[in-house]
Amino acid sequence: MKITIEDVPAGELSLFVRVPGWADGARLAVNDKSVGAEPGSYAELRRVWKTGDMVELTLPMKPRLLEAHPLVEEARNHVAVACGPLVYCLESAELPKGVSVRDAAIPRDATFTVRFDKDLLGGVAVLEGKAEVTDAKQWGDELYRPSRPGDAKKFDINLIPYYAWANRGKSEMTVWLPWGR
Repeated sequence: MKITIEDVPAGELSLFVRVPGWADGARLAVNDKSVGAEPGSYAELRRVWKTGDMVELTLPMKPRLLEAHPLVEEARNHVAVACGPLVYCLESAELPKGVSVRDAAIPRDATFTVRFDKDLLGGVAVLEGKAEVTDAKQWGDELYRPSRPGDAKKFDINLIPYYAWANRGKSEMTVWLPWGR
């Protein structure tokens, strides 16, 4: 974001710039000189402004993994993926045949790459990465069974912005994905 000062009254004035809490590594600069930018705060830029002064806020837009508070039991040992201010989800339309969103897990070494897909849903940024599924025997009608770690197989996934799901017909979706083995 860039702001160019066009006209200001005489004297010292403050300009407050919001630095979002998710923006670790944000850079705030006045006339190309860095000033403090604490995520989750308003940075006060107090000075005598001149016409042509430029304020620039650069926000990191890299994918990151989020975890919920441990008291949110349903999300324990699960992660969500966000990029900038957006939360992403896994939609069944992005999975290989025979794999359910309930079967997918995020590998412990997961990384994601941002790619703009102009053909998907009118154009959205998707996150490309890997998921894994354990080739385990399907459940019957038993309530419990002995745990049998299987061989985890990795496959490619695309995560889409949460706001964009349910636009390609009937599908399942999840935001919280379990950690892989």
